[in-house]
Amino acid sequence: MAIKNTPISQNLAFNTHVDYVAKEFGFLVSEFGFAVSKNEFIGREFWIVYSNTPIDIEIVFEIGGLPFVTLRNNNMPHDESAYIDNGDSVEEFSVRAQQIKNSRYERREQQDNHVMTNTGGLILNQESDDYLLCGCDEHIEYLKEAASTVRKNIEFKRGNIGIRGYR
Repeated sequence: MAIKNTPISQNLAFNTHVDYVAKEFGFLVSEFGFAVSKNEFIGREFWIVYSNTPIDIEIVFEIGGLPFVTLRNNNMPHDESAYIDNGDSVEEFSVRAQQIKNSRYERREQQDNHVMTNTGGLILNQESDDYLLCGCDEHIEYLKEAASTVRKNIEFKRGNIGIRGYR
């Protein structure tokens, strides 16, 4: 895996993610008064959370995949064990975000099947090549679409944000 061979600070996927999150989600700070409340690794995932009580915008990224962007209203109940969620994924509001994720999963699945067939079942890791060929563009496109969807949800108070209101 690319991350094992390259320090994270020099990893293209990680640096692309950090740069584009700052670029695309900067409006949260400048226009809506959010602040970064979390910017850290938790296990293999990198979390960036923008907060403006009671709303959190969580952007979770693990190298090798696309980010997960969730809008969370902390005034609502949340209990994972009881399947009570106070968050909405951007994919619930954006067909384009769903398409980007689905396209990536389908393409990666086809690649994995092709690699296994051509190598006699030996699984080769081609994440860095895939990221250079297609993944970087998908990553950037997804973050742009996610940011646009977050903006619309905040402006129009859609989903869990609007249920209890936003200051």
